[in-house]
Amino acid sequence: MEQHELLEIVKNVYPFDVLTEDQLHYIISGSKYTTFKKGEFLFHEDETVEELDIYFLVSGLAKNVLHRSSGKQYSLRFYYPGDLIGIMIMLTSGEMTFSVQAMENCNVFRIQKSRLLDIMTRNNDFSKIIFESIGNRMKTLYDEIKSKSSDQDDENITLFRTKVHNLMDSPSFIHEEDSILEAANVMKDRDTYGLVVVDSDKTLKGILTQREILSYITEPDRREKVKDWMKRNPFWIRDESFAYEALSYFKHEEVDFVPIMRNDAVVGVLTSTSFLNIQDSNYLDLSYRIQKAVKNEDLVQLATVKSETFQQFIGDLLLQESPGYDVCEVISNYNDRLHRKIIQLTEKEMREEGYGRSPINYCFIVMGSQGRSEQGFHTDQDNGIILDDYSHLSDTKRVDSYFQAFTEKLNQKLDACGFPECTGGIMAKEQKWKRSYTDWKKAIDDWLHEIDAQEVQNTTMFYDFRPIYGDYSIAEEIRRYLAEKSKRSLSMQQLLRKDALRFKLPVGPLGRVNLKPKNHLFNIKKSGLMQIVNMIRIHCVKYGVKEVNTIKRVNALKNMQAFHPRDAENVKLAMHILLTLRTRQNLKELKEGKPLSNDIDVRELSKDERQRLKEAIQIANRLQQVMEISFNRNRVV
Repeated sequence: MEQHELLEIVKNVYPFDVLTEDQLHYIISGSKYTTFKKGEFLFHEDETVEELDIYFLVSGLAKNVLHRSSGKQYSLRFYYPGDLIGIMIMLTSGEMTFSVQAMENCNVFRIQKSRLLDIMTRNNDFSKIIFESIGNRMKTLYDEIKSKSSDQDDENITLFRTKVHNLMDSPSFIHEEDSILEAANVMKDRDTYGLVVVDSDKTLKGILTQREILSYITEPDRREKVKDWMKRNPFWIRDESFAYEALSYFKHEEVDFVPIMRNDAVVGVLTSTSFLNIQDSNYLDLSYRIQKAVKNEDLVQLATVKSETFQQFIGDLLLQESPGYDVCEVISNYNDRLHRKIIQLTEKEMREEGYGRSPINYCFIVMGSQGRSEQGFHTDQDNGIILDDYSHLSDTKRVDSYFQAFTEKLNQKLDACGFPECTGGIMAKEQKWKRSYTDWKKAIDDWLHEIDAQEVQNTTMFYDFRPIYGDYSIAEEIRRYLAEKSKRSLSMQQLLRKDALRFKLPVGPLGRVNLKPKNHLFNIKKSGLMQIVNMIRIHCVKYGVKEVNTIKRVNALKNMQAFHPRDAENVKLAMHILLTLRTRQNLKELKEGKPLSNDIDVRELSKDERQRLKEAIQIANRLQQVMEISFNRNRVV
């Protein structure tokens, strides 16, 4: 397409229709016709604002992508023929956090930004339209970002595993019969925002804050006693509650002062500033250091197996009797942060070595225990990568070369940071686990069609994948495809049952659990965890459940009435017991400088712990028995 053709197209298109013929010709004469194939970037966040020009989309479809520090990408809007692309960040400075990617083959005219800015200084109507467009787009994007960001709450929840008693301040009391003036003096002397109002038996009657003092001052009234102005029946919370439970009061109930109760006595108070103490959390400090790391060596000492600070943090969570599966979720989330930073540093290294930025979009996925957010300290790499389709591009060898170098560097850096390479080769650098979107779908079809031992293992591993960096939409499409295909494959489900039933539990015919293994070592993973995870996964395959975490899978099965609520609670209890024992054992091994394992010495367990372990194994055995009955009933001879 020639420039005179573009002139004919845009001269009657808003906002170019307000320009004079000379002004329009000036803009068009400096433009260049360009074609982008599906999957290519019109511009990328790695480019500087100075490099950016404005694109007029003649044909095709493109999407705007926001890159978050978490590694996740959000598609915020589409661009259609006639749209101007790049206009919103045309007047910004610094680094971009947006990319624009072609969703179809796109034909565009690249308009020089300098010429567009020049015309804006000469034509007030055109300038006004551009600025209004930028404002409207910023408002739309802000609303969309706020909506899309809501799913980050899962990461924040783990931060608030701290109990309330670790955040509360000492309470200051006032008697309900005292005067408001006395209360004000107590507040001043103790430099506190509020007081706990009690009667002569020290029973909580209400609270009095600076807000009530101001009401007394501004509302002439002869009533001067605390009981006349206090807030009765205030919100309160027990000292063993988690901090995020208390935080919900401040967020949703518009309270600013909450008494903390132990039995029937007030033992502390929380104000909105109490949560600032969380900023001193070791977990936050470690997360900040990960975020600020500039080279891979900075991350090595932050690895879970190296950082005594992180290990102490996990030990504290166990002492607070946090659910074992929640503690493992904290470990998994921390490892996710390490992975994302390592990926970012690897991308940077690729640019510095002349490979440039990623030629196409991709999504990095983790599998196994990290995929399920059930990771402990004893772990290795189980990861892969989903590439956007690129077979239609002219230089596929460049894409292959880039991602081979990228994944080799990445797996090596992960190894250096405490994630040993997988002995089974389940890593992104291996071709089997590095495929395009379409090739992954073909692989799923092959696995479900061939149905041999290897394909069963591949399906089992891949079914637990979770995206942690890049274009999540690619992974979400693969997740839907995998779930639907697996749900319809009865033969695969039967083979999954058969494979899972190979791993027997140490339970006798009469249901008695054998806790006297050789060398007194009991393998938590092989004799409990594996069976529960496998059985719940098989149920999820059958019902098309897309959740990955075992606890979330159980909840989903319960909600669709595929699992009895009592059975769901039993699974949670067993997971809590087994994961707590494994995590505690790993911390002990790290402290003593011993190799990490899934083995616990049953001689070191207390009587109560042995009983709880037996209870967990019996729950796992019950799940396996139910599955075995189902397998025999459905087995094809």
